[in-house]
Amino acid sequence: MSDMLIVFRPEDIEMEAKEFMSTYASYMQGAGLVGKRPDGHTIYPSRTAPVDEDHTAFFDDWVTLADALELNSAVSMDFYTDAWFGRDPKYQTVNARGDAMTHQICPNREEFWQYGAEIVKEIGSYPINEILLFGTGFIRDQFCFCERCRKEFAPLVNQEPERLSYQYLIENPEYHSKWHSWRTDKVMEGIMYLQDAARDADEMVGRATPLKITVEILMDPETGLSEGGKGEYGYDYSRINEITGNLLINLYPWSPILPSKGGKEYSNLIESLYFVKEFERRGGKVSLFRWGVTQMDHVQALKAIADDAGISRVITSFHYPDDYSTRREAAIGNY
Repeated sequence: MSDMLIVFRPEDIEMEAKEFMSTYASYMQGAGLVGKRPDGHTIYPSRTAPVDEDHTAFFDDWVTLADALELNSAVSMDFYTDAWFGRDPKYQTVNARGDAMTHQICPNREEFWQYGAEIVKEIGSYPINEILLFGTGFIRDQFCFCERCRKEFAPLVNQEPERLSYQYLIENPEYHSKWHSWRTDKVMEGIMYLQDAARDADEMVGRATPLKITVEILMDPETGLSEGGKGEYGYDYSRINEITGNLLINLYPWSPILPSKGGKEYSNLIESLYFVKEFERRGGKVSLFRWGVTQMDHVQALKAIADDAGISRVITSFHYPDDYSTRREAAIGNY
């Protein structure tokens, strides 16, 4: 049977953190809280990112009490899904037609990796066990064609930056494969920056057990489940295992209904989770996640999938991201 963790927002809890913990902590296996939102704001007093001042006291009370009660304490942060930075054209990710996205950052930005690393150090200075890292890849295979990406990648496929197109890539399997490899390298480099920052945080506070960085991957039938996700988003499950050792499968993020047990779609899903056993055999840990779970039958369906796939932990939130409709359209809409 899989363990359960809920990632709360302060708005989900209609009481102070102290009252909530005193009432419900004895029923909880862990305490999950949003730390950095998709709008780019933190709910703790960051020195690096913009701050939602309304909830800083709640955050401090929550993590302090979770530590005192010896609960597994996890804090989430959105990485490239950062609308505050997305206002700046310099950081926006762009498709081949030149359409810029304001809700997500181009992953080919070393300065943004450094920014994310500072956030990890700040969150890691609190007495927590784990950071749940959301928004870790490209939007989809058609990204990114910003000026920086064009200049870096075009020479690898014998093309001029301004003439590089998605059609040019998909018409040549060798070039398309290079596109996937190049993008994956960028995504993995960004994750390495954050893992290094977690180690720095451990040294800074003298943490006995290393801070976990658990990396979200999106898995949806609209984007080819686990195999399709590699090319669409820039994932490499083996390298994530080597870098952080912790994976968070965001299940069916763009599809509203999970498949029913016994059907072909369910079998395809379980088959696509083939890599979980190898991931854990090599020492990694895998969790199954889903947004917007508010009904017990949905929890039970998620737990059944986890059990059939050999996944030991289920994580949910009551909410969808505030920019969910924008994300979904960008991920599976027509270009």
